Amino acid sequence: MFKKTSGIDFLKYGEVFNETDGKKGKQFSEGNHKLPVENKDLIFLYKANEDVYFRTLEGITLLVVSEDLNQESFQTFVVHRVVKVKAGIYFNFIALSDTAFIELATTPTTIMQNYFFDQTYVYHRITPKFKVHELIADYYNVRSTNYHFNGEYLPFWEITYVDSGTLYTVIDGTEYILNQNQIIIAPPGVFQEQHTKDKPCSYLTIIARMEVDPRYNDIIFNTVHMADRNIKRIIEDFVKADSDESDTSADNIIVILEALLATIVQNTKEPSQRIASTPMQQKFENELLEQIILYINENIFTSFNVEDLCDQFAISRSSLQSLFKANLNIAPKEYISNLKLQKSKELIKESKYTISEIASMLGFSSIHYFSRRFKQKFDINPTEYANKLIKS
Repeated sequence: MFKKTSGIDFLKYGEVFNETDGKKGKQFSEGNHKLPVENKDLIFLYKANEDVYFRTLEGITLLVVSEDLNQESFQTFVVHRVVKVKAGIYFNFIALSDTAFIELATTPTTIMQNYFFDQTYVYHRITPKFKVHELIADYYNVRSTNYHFNGEYLPFWEITYVDSGTLYTVIDGTEYILNQNQIIIAPPGVFQEQHTKDKPCSYLTIIARMEVDPRYNDIIFNTVHMADRNIKRIIEDFVKADSDESDTSADNIIVILEALLATIVQNTKEPSQRIASTPMQQKFENELLEQIILYINENIFTSFNVEDLCDQFAISRSSLQSLFKANLNIAPKEYISNLKLQKSKELIKESKYTISEIASMLGFSSIHYFSRRFKQKFDINPTEYANKLIKS
């Protein structure tokens, strides 16, 4: 989700004002300049000795701000309303739209300097890495033992998902062994053979015309991928959409295939979650996780830790970690902390308790520890957050 300059996260860098704010409007009108925003990436940031005011006149502009020149510290905000960047804050603009113009206001005594950095700051736009143009064909294949397909060249991408058994696939002379819940993707123009040995095999074949960002070629094709729960769910959605005869079924199929590719890449970068070996085991894990989450919510105002959860539900620490990681992709300690911090925001909004009381209510060891965790999570300390709510 994009952040806007009118959000509370921007407070550490500046403020925003309505266009009709007379007091700020006069200050804004002094020394203003209309500037085109042509940057798609950045090689420097500005820094001024006085506050700088600006607004977007045309298009959509992204503001990049930081307290230093470390790119890991850079924060981005879509420019919304009249914006003031505090003196001493580094900043620059990126055009999100094809064209953009800003109006920049400074005083005669304002000095703006350019601070260059060694490595270009690249803004990664949200553009598709995979584009499925057409589903050419798909089949569900059931093969007996000792099946052999002599092979063929196809000018399309071919996705093979093994539902049960073992399939031996040879792509341009290299053999890949696919067991249950495994996938391989072959690019266009390769020669592919398939066979089984002493076990029968059932598998899904999907043939499609599509484009893949070349950066992901080595990740996606000619590699055996394990289907985690997310991938299995996507494949189930594909099968349902494929049998759907509604007007939107074709669109659903395309979207699902693109989601499949994106998930495979994501899992390759972040190793796939463990798969429950049986439906019964999955049912048990779901029920146990529901009980644990319910317990955490009901005891949000008490001080407890991961060890207490292990004792309460007679589960080892490693099993609890695996349960949360596999189903929620988060560690239990982090889940508890995030929940408490989110609850603290709700309590601050109610304005019934002091920051110190809220920290104590939620079981934090001290107000200093609570403030530090709040700042780490929301990039603003609780007192600043409370003051922002009062102003709004």
